[in-house]
Amino acid sequence: MKNSKEFDPKFTRFHDLMKFRVREILLVSTPYDSFVLEEDGHLSEKIFSEYLDLNLQFVPRIAHAASAAEAFEALRTRTYDLVITMPRISDMDSLKFSRMVRDAYPEKPLVMLTYEALDEELLSEIRESKSIDRVFVWSGNSQILLAIIKYVEDRGNVEEDSRQGVQVILVVDDSPNYYSQFLPLIYTEIMKQTRYLISHAVNDLHRLLRMRARPKILLAESFEEACETIDKYQNNLLGIISDIRFQKDGSVYPAAGLELAERVRDRIPGIPILLQSEETKNTEKAEKLGMSFLDKNSPNLLRELRSYILDNYSFGEFAFRNSEGEILSKTSDISGFERAIQLLPDDSLAYHAGRNDFSRWFRARTEFEVADELRQREADASENILKFREFIMDCLDRIFRSYQKGVIIDFGFSRMNFENSFVRLGGGSLGGKARGVAFFRSLIVNSDIQKKYPEIKLKIPSSFVICSEVFEEFMHANDLQEMAVNSTNEDEIAQRFLTAHLPEAIVANLRILIHEIDYPIAVRSSSILEDSQVLPFAGIFKTYILPNCDRNAETRLKQLMDAVKLIYASAFYQSPKGYAKNADVRIEEGSMSVLIQQLVGERHGDIFYPAISGVAQTYNYYPYSYMKPEQGIVSLAIGFGKAIVDGGQVYTFSPAYPRLNPPFSTTSELMKNTQTSIYTLDLNGPASQLTKDDECTYKKITLKRAEEDQTLQLVASTYSPENDAVMDTFAVPGPKVVTFAPILKYNTLPVVDIVKDLFDLAKKSFGTDAEIEFAVNIPIDKTKQPEFYFLQIRPMVAGREAREVGIEDYRNEDVICTSSHIIGNGVFKNIYDIIYLDPDSFEIAKSNQIASEIGELNERLVDEGRRCILMGFGRIGTSDPWLGIPLAWWQMSQTKVVVEAEMEHLSVEPSLGSHFYHNLTSLRMGYFHIGKKSGSGDFINWDNLKQAAIVHQTEHAKLVRFEKPLIIKIDGQSNRGVILQQDESGDS
Repeated sequence: MKNSKEFDPKFTRFHDLMKFRVREILLVSTPYDSFVLEEDGHLSEKIFSEYLDLNLQFVPRIAHAASAAEAFEALRTRTYDLVITMPRISDMDSLKFSRMVRDAYPEKPLVMLTYEALDEELLSEIRESKSIDRVFVWSGNSQILLAIIKYVEDRGNVEEDSRQGVQVILVVDDSPNYYSQFLPLIYTEIMKQTRYLISHAVNDLHRLLRMRARPKILLAESFEEACETIDKYQNNLLGIISDIRFQKDGSVYPAAGLELAERVRDRIPGIPILLQSEETKNTEKAEKLGMSFLDKNSPNLLRELRSYILDNYSFGEFAFRNSEGEILSKTSDISGFERAIQLLPDDSLAYHAGRNDFSRWFRARTEFEVADELRQREADASENILKFREFIMDCLDRIFRSYQKGVIIDFGFSRMNFENSFVRLGGGSLGGKARGVAFFRSLIVNSDIQKKYPEIKLKIPSSFVICSEVFEEFMHANDLQEMAVNSTNEDEIAQRFLTAHLPEAIVANLRILIHEIDYPIAVRSSSILEDSQVLPFAGIFKTYILPNCDRNAETRLKQLMDAVKLIYASAFYQSPKGYAKNADVRIEEGSMSVLIQQLVGERHGDIFYPAISGVAQTYNYYPYSYMKPEQGIVSLAIGFGKAIVDGGQVYTFSPAYPRLNPPFSTTSELMKNTQTSIYTLDLNGPASQLTKDDECTYKKITLKRAEEDQTLQLVASTYSPENDAVMDTFAVPGPKVVTFAPILKYNTLPVVDIVKDLFDLAKKSFGTDAEIEFAVNIPIDKTKQPEFYFLQIRPMVAGREAREVGIEDYRNEDVICTSSHIIGNGVFKNIYDIIYLDPDSFEIAKSNQIASEIGELNERLVDEGRRCILMGFGRIGTSDPWLGIPLAWWQMSQTKVVVEAEMEHLSVEPSLGSHFYHNLTSLRMGYFHIGKKSGSGDFINWDNLKQAAIVHQTEHAKLVRFEKPLIIKIDGQSNRGVILQQDESGDS
């Protein structure tokens, strides 16, 4: 029997849905924050398909104000639908700013987006002020911006839209950190389902209306707020996701979520309720209530939440089951649903009807009229199953007749312009590293810096980004997430990823790319966690350099795909997991993009390398002579910059004083601390199999080989034994010393001036200090111009020394360590443990073994949940075992303070351009450097250490524990630090 009701008229029913849209956003932040959020916002539009798939005429536009004064001027002259403020505003406290906005514009949506979780005191102050609607935490996930926009729109539209049948999902959680993770995930799943609906829409109006009819998400932070929402929208609730411990009656109530769940279950039988908690004891309590439960401590929390949503909100496949609950078949679309209904046994049809599964599935797909009709018929379906089957088929027939006018096919990948220096592949986020390149590229292109230096070309390597959606599809399609998160065997992880398959669409595009480019390439990680202002993850993931010169294009394609897979795998190695643990972040948050860049350099026979690589930091933690910290520091090396970022022996200088020699007391000390080996790309194995070790394509050469290549003379001086002096010339006989004197002292190339200009550009744009990686190519063909290539940029976290830390007088007998060469600022509390190396038995030749021993002691602290101080010799975290201890982050995950000491036979300067030190400062770890020069005031009291109780010891390392917490103070203003033990009275 045909129902005369047609579906076309219903389109007008949703014509007024989502009247409030966020079209104009005012972001009050630093220029860098503005760029990052706007850029990744456009990428997120592809994920959600809201703007591109619908061909809408508007896209949310972000205006930027760098100060409160600019913000109020902007609000006065233009209407903004949403104000997003970051915690740091140049001329006013952000809370004061929000209060002023609320007073002037009471109805204006205003949210705070922060890089760091706020302390409870500040959160309480924000909630009490009621000037900020919500606080969100951005861990680098680009989708948070779209989640904020959609959440603000949902709040503004839910009251009217719910009257039209639009569903509501309620999230109850008072932790901005957690709901900032949940909301993007929930919106992503909603939009994935909505994308399917759009692809089967009849016309543009239908597409628009279908997007607007998606479920709305509401957020509550207290019991009372949750109850008010439930009372108001109980007929529209699709489900509830709730924490267990949150505010009730003005204070934190441990069982608030349990009480809320019972109340809702009694009122709305059958509604899906998911409880979450960090307290594992709540598992049994939730199970007793018959509620689903997720442990917030789970390393797979987000994956488990996604599975729950798909299983309970009818967003995923429809699993047809028999009356015993056994799966008979599955379908993800309405076509498959129709075929399955025709063959479904009667008992299965009755089983699903009795659970309201059919109406719920259609409601999740915005077919509200069908869902309403089905809901009325499902209760009585078993009494006449034949008529119920006919009714479902009639509903499907009406739906298909409304669809048959045409379908939309996803655009897919457009033809790429290989002349463009920045091309995106796939959807999603660019990731931190690529985002920084894109941001700074836009600044350089719009600046006049190139005009200042006609003698050298300023360039950015051709760049191609495989965006984060490809990684997520790769992980899901190959079922790698659980294994990767839980496994500690890096070889197993690497092998599993290598044998997995990349999405076909990306393979097709990489095949096109590899046929078009004929130069060596660098394949770099670009995690969304990487290069943020708080957690840079610098050097934690892998980078592969590839010759890309094999005659067989398929061979080159395989090597490129292997590099991409191994970079994906590196997101789950021990070092990133250890770093994430130290930073208290969830490793599964780190969706990975991949940046493919043209490699800078020249071919010299069987190798390829640039004349100069550099790492420039706008802040110098260790100024000497008349240098100032804010004048910055630069590290230079011949060949690839791996020598710098891995903490090798390289040359450092201040751009303010390029002629000032490093502070070595003797010529022999200078020569001992300069570069002697060079990283190059080995061109002899263009088809070699890549391995977990990203050094597999590098080849180290000597200075003699560089002299044969005619690259050494561009950067070297000569040692004169007769005068025991280094002469700033290459022309005289004698051993060569890498000093970069021709450039730094005689300005043969304007590298120093370019770096200064980049410093100014970076600091103004980031609103903070920054680290820049660059390379200089000097062509063999002298008719060609030299080239200065900008490679990467990341924010630094210098300048946190604004708060003075008082280091009062103390007794010498209580001293464990003092230093006048420190990094950091603050007081470290509740640390009782020290891992240290015995100076009497230390052997630099056994540094790799020592690293393993420290990792063993660190594991003990992991099991006990204790933090520690780590004391070692030479450079901690260096890749050169002859310069110090080559520790990986996972081997020191419990360390909060690092102490590096010099010895008579091991005296090396801190490697300020290394990734290790950038990560150390970003994690707000403390750092002490103990020099051996007399009169410096730096020393370690070995007697006090040796008298402490030994918890465990290995051949070279000891873990000792003090009865009272150590007193650790670092004063960044005075550049002093001290570690003291407490006496029996608790005093120092």
